[in-house]
Amino acid sequence: MNLPRVARTVAQLHPVQVLARPIALGQRALGRVPTGARPPRVRPGFAPPRARFAAFADAERARGGARLAAIPEGSLLHAYERAYGYELGADPTLHAPSAWDDPIASHPFPASVRARRLAVAARLGRPGLSAELARACRAVALGLELHLLANHLLENAIGLVCGGAVTQGVEAEAWWKLGSALLAWQLPEQFLEDGGHFELSVSYHLALAAGLLEAIELAQASGREAPALWRTTAARALSWAAAVRAPDGTYPLFNDAALDAAPELDRVLGLGAELGLYEPARAPGAAPGDGPSLQHLAATGWVILRSGDRAWLAFDAGPDGASYQPGHVHADALTFELWLGGERAVVDYGVSSYKADREREETRATRAHNTIELGGVDSSEVWSAFRVGRRARAEVRRLEQARAHVAVEAEHDGYRFLPGAPVHRRALELSERELAIHDEILGGRTSACSRLRLDEAALQRQSIAIDGGELTLERAPSVWFPCFRQPRAAVVFSGSGQVRGGFRGGFRIRW
Repeated sequence: MNLPRVARTVAQLHPVQVLARPIALGQRALGRVPTGARPPRVRPGFAPPRARFAAFADAERARGGARLAAIPEGSLLHAYERAYGYELGADPTLHAPSAWDDPIASHPFPASVRARRLAVAARLGRPGLSAELARACRAVALGLELHLLANHLLENAIGLVCGGAVTQGVEAEAWWKLGSALLAWQLPEQFLEDGGHFELSVSYHLALAAGLLEAIELAQASGREAPALWRTTAARALSWAAAVRAPDGTYPLFNDAALDAAPELDRVLGLGAELGLYEPARAPGAAPGDGPSLQHLAATGWVILRSGDRAWLAFDAGPDGASYQPGHVHADALTFELWLGGERAVVDYGVSSYKADREREETRATRAHNTIELGGVDSSEVWSAFRVGRRARAEVRRLEQARAHVAVEAEHDGYRFLPGAPVHRRALELSERELAIHDEILGGRTSACSRLRLDEAALQRQSIAIDGGELTLERAPSVWFPCFRQPRAAVVFSGSGQVRGGFRGGFRIRW
């Protein structure tokens, strides 16, 4: 065991996580499976649902079924997502879901997602769900994930308020009050000033924003009042989602993100619009026009650069994730993705595994991202499947918007532990037909390797040229994962050099 690394990891935990860990282990050891006996009754007489709300439920059923088919059977992730209730859509004539046939369903996170899906189905008219809903909400209430916090605890809260909204009675009121109290605590903690979720994954952001929107709709339908905090948080989250919406309707894959891991971005925005929480005409970057423009999501640390309709770039120049819950962090400081003509061209590696294996190591490693690796090690100390010790700290130094280009400069200190404490400084300058990447290493004596990963098909269609300047470029075949465990062909360009108190390098991408 690497005790210094463990110490660096534990030192960043929230005190609540430390105190709650023994309780969580004890509950897991007991293996209690809640019953569905004497469940609260589902409220009668819901008003007809909004069309987009019902369509959203059906879209989630289709998305979840396709994703489940791509996850290896027998894996923990497959068991988790099988318990989510993906089979539940808007059709009330289908049979009720099967009995609680897997102990994993009583784990709080899958039970939370299942409670939300069951509550939505009950609101849409599907009968016979009260016992299943009671089991799910009871599992959540008995096992709140205080040892994890972050998206897990927020999903616990959303599942409880959804279950409490569509049922009635003393127990339903307890679910509602417990979930509401958790949301009052966690929404201001987890959603940043710019609207982004603090784990800095668009997939998790969209999943939580969608859950909050469903909770708001269910509260309204049941005659309960959705607190103002829920609505203002949802509105900011939708605005952030619109800001990171790429030209093809997808989003950057920074950290643990995949296009099949959450509801489609446009569907979430559409549901928000129907609830009166999002106005497309007022969305950030809704009409970039013909000239260059940029937007700095300061709390998130991401910068969006545009050159009219021709090029769109997302740059990760902020924290590497939530300070005390970095489980979905990648060692990707100062990475970026680039869309050309509406098509993703420079791509993130994506996510190929959630297990503690070599694929997971590759998923999170600096070498898998569009940035510089120093000394053959990672910029953040990612280890196991969801652990991080030493962290990179990045910040934006300069933003520039000119008539013919936009530019950003940022730096990070993730390699401060190497001899000479080198700092990586990167400037990106985007114009109509070119992206110039200027890298500088300040201090240190080590090796440096800069990489670019491009989608192979886009590279051919867009007639993209890569120039390494003073770096001798190597080209190698590789892959990337826009959806979980579903690889697409990629090409990686790399250039290496030696840092001797400093280093300058970079690329020019022309199209």
